[in-house]
Amino acid sequence: MNIFAIIGTGIIAAAIAAVLRKFGGESGLFVSLAASLLILFAVISSISPLTDLIGELAEASGTESAYIAILMKALAVCVVTQLAAESCRDSGEGAIASKIEFAGKTAVLLVSVPLFSAIFGIVKELIL
Repeated sequence: MNIFAIIGTGIIAAAIAAVLRKFGGESGLFVSLAASLLILFAVISSISPLTDLIGELAEASGTESAYIAILMKALAVCVVTQLAAESCRDSGEGAIASKIEFAGKTAVLLVSVPLFSAIFGIVKELIL
């Protein structure tokens, strides 16, 4: 991942979007969304070494891979939710953005249910 290329892409896209919004209205939103997706894919394509390292550390520590998978899914939900909500805010739809954030929080809770079940099982064993 070349952070300077990503920053440059973001700044150029923001400038183009601002000019288009001033003169063309809706076209700026599409530039903003396209740049966001381009940056997202650039980051996602370079994240595999990090996920491999997390998997190795989890295996070395004896942590179940299911727990790591839950944490990674929750992180992915948070990132995608934030990007979607910010895109809605950029287009002036704050109400939709807040609903997307609520949906993201709910999705994180749903993804985390197996983790909560395991924690409550451990607590139950300790008490009994």
